Amino acid sequence: MDEEMLLHSSELEVNGEVFSINIFCSAAGRFFAKTCLGEDDFIITDGPSLPETLKRHEDLLPLAVGTRELTQSYFGGPRRPRARRP
Repeated sequence: MDEEMLLHSSELEVNGEVFSINIFCSAAGRFFAKTCLGEDDFIITDGPSLPETLKRHEDLLPLAVGTRELTQSYFGGPRRPRARRP
């Protein structure tokens, strides 16, 4: 089993909602960022270094949030409650 070590945590506000970003490094030396968007819904971004992984994740997170909001609106599903995401 590949163990992961948490290296960095920060928050990013997107459309009035605050999301936590956690960056990990695997035992193999791979960096990846993870954010929970909802129950069983995560966005994961990888990169060659901690700063590059964070930048990629911060750039992609608004797109991921917006896409989910559009999908929910299109299909008429319930909107995600706006709250701080762990």
